[in-house]
Amino acid sequence: MTAIARRFAWLAERGRKAFVPYLTAGDPSIDATEALCWMLAEEGADVIELGVPFTDPIADGPTNQRASQRALDRGVTTGDVLALAGRLKAGGFPLPLVLFTYANPLLQLPDPAAAFESIDGVLVTDLPPELAGEHIAACAASGVAPIFLAAPTTPVGRMSSLGLAGGGFLYYVSSKGVTGARSQLPADLEGQVAAVRAHVPLPVCVGFGIGTRETAARVCEAADGFVIGSALGNVIEAAAAAGGDVVEAARQFVRSVDPRPKLG
Repeated sequence: MTAIARRFAWLAERGRKAFVPYLTAGDPSIDATEALCWMLAEEGADVIELGVPFTDPIADGPTNQRASQRALDRGVTTGDVLALAGRLKAGGFPLPLVLFTYANPLLQLPDPAAAFESIDGVLVTDLPPELAGEHIAACAASGVAPIFLAAPTTPVGRMSSLGLAGGGFLYYVSSKGVTGARSQLPADLEGQVAAVRAHVPLPVCVGFGIGTRETAARVCEAADGFVIGSALGNVIEAAAAAGGDVVEAARQFVRSVDPRPKLG
């Protein structure tokens, strides 16, 4: 059982849904990302997604694109992100870490299985399972969960193959388009998630468009967890631009948006 599977089993025992925050690693700095990870663990996160800065993040909206470019401008590499994960784990970080990336950065790694040593899951946005044989094998060699995406446009008949190929959880994209906070979720979200659950044995976490307590609460009713990325990125971006404390700004946002009761 992977660390992610253990976390979801722990949540299921408590009747609790997962909070999965996304951070663009290296924005505003690697040190800040490390501090943000520890803060998110303190504030009740369950799995952390570390985004690898990439020059052509086609699945990302403006917020994550800007964050990625800023990190690249500072010279942040895939190796830096993996080293960050290593430092976190060496320091006793209690949560699973997911590498959120595109295929090209992974192709530059000389030994992906070895590189995944401090990672618990890998989500490659532009790598479908039909083309992911080597990637899945590298994940298996490291005990890492290969996480795949499904969307409203994914044919129902393909859902089962996504569930069989993947591990940890299935990331369900709430709506068409790129990442970014939205004013509302699709009217038929509950039906969409129910259709996914009927074909996929993995926990289902919903992302893209979640940025308020209300949208997070609605996702918690339908799915096994919610992912927040761009809305958190907006807070980090604004705090950094103002010369403020990005960790405390992010902490206050997380407290305002998480609809789940605090663990006693």
